[in-house]
Amino acid sequence: MGFFESLFGSVLEPVGNVAKCGSGFASSFGFVFQPPSQPGYTVQQGPGGKLKLGPGKQGGRKMPEGDTVRLKTARDSTIVAVFIPYKPDFKPAKQTTSTSYSMAASPFPDTIRRPTILMSHGTAVDLGRLIPFYSEVAKDLQCNLCAYDYTGYGHSSGRPSVADTIADVDAVFAWLLRRGVQRQDIVLYGQSLGSGPTLDLAAREKSFAGVVLHAAFASGLRQVRPGGRYFPSWFDIFPNSERIQQVEAPVCILHGTRDYVVDIEAGRHLHRLAKQPALPYWAENCHHENVEMSAQYIPHLRRFLQGIFGANYGS
Repeated sequence: MGFFESLFGSVLEPVGNVAKCGSGFASSFGFVFQPPSQPGYTVQQGPGGKLKLGPGKQGGRKMPEGDTVRLKTARDSTIVAVFIPYKPDFKPAKQTTSTSYSMAASPFPDTIRRPTILMSHGTAVDLGRLIPFYSEVAKDLQCNLCAYDYTGYGHSSGRPSVADTIADVDAVFAWLLRRGVQRQDIVLYGQSLGSGPTLDLAAREKSFAGVVLHAAFASGLRQVRPGGRYFPSWFDIFPNSERIQQVEAPVCILHGTRDYVVDIEAGRHLHRLAKQPALPYWAENCHHENVEMSAQYIPHLRRFLQGIFGANYGS
């Protein structure tokens, strides 16, 4: 074990613990996770004990309304999750600049299947930064949105690890099913770090509508140790290259051509390995943090959803 610690700079969890979550041998690499030092939101208790998200500080940005819960995971963490249902009376923002993420959309009839986006976010953010923006994206796409904080992020308990992120997304997925959301209406969305738990879940569950990978890495170990060549999947931390080959759902890759954190070749590699690769979006001149601000971000995602839910989706 000392050799692995000196080589990778982190402590590996016992194999027995890892096997319970199916996340590979190398389960806890602390430098993969960079939670914000302070939560970007509060969890407030309203009438009847109902929870809701509030601003992280006085005068901070208002959080969108939704169903907020604390979920117990298989690894005994308590994580915060929120479900924001689509409201038919939503009026999307007008597209005023070439960098606006929003575009006009017409009403989405209640008789049509309602997609639910299950968002797994990147490493350096929590729900406080994630929810205000992506709730607007989901509204523009006329979808429900579900998002959560990993163990050790925001107001979720514990310390983050690879195995915990797997248990986290599993707990949220189970919660969605209990709410009555159908598996075939769920679109998994993993951004950067979130591509790991997203692909792990998508590889095990074969009935999702689709998968979106945003600035995804091909291998966790190669991301944290670029000089490495090959790692067997049982040893990798998020072996995305292996997991994507087990995903039955259509997979849409989004990646910036100037991503300095995760090179675009990782996205291209994953696209080649996908069983059902959808048209990728290589965002010209975008880096790791601004693909979602490009002019074609929303239109491309809409076309992906149209391919899944029908040509009249959102029209």
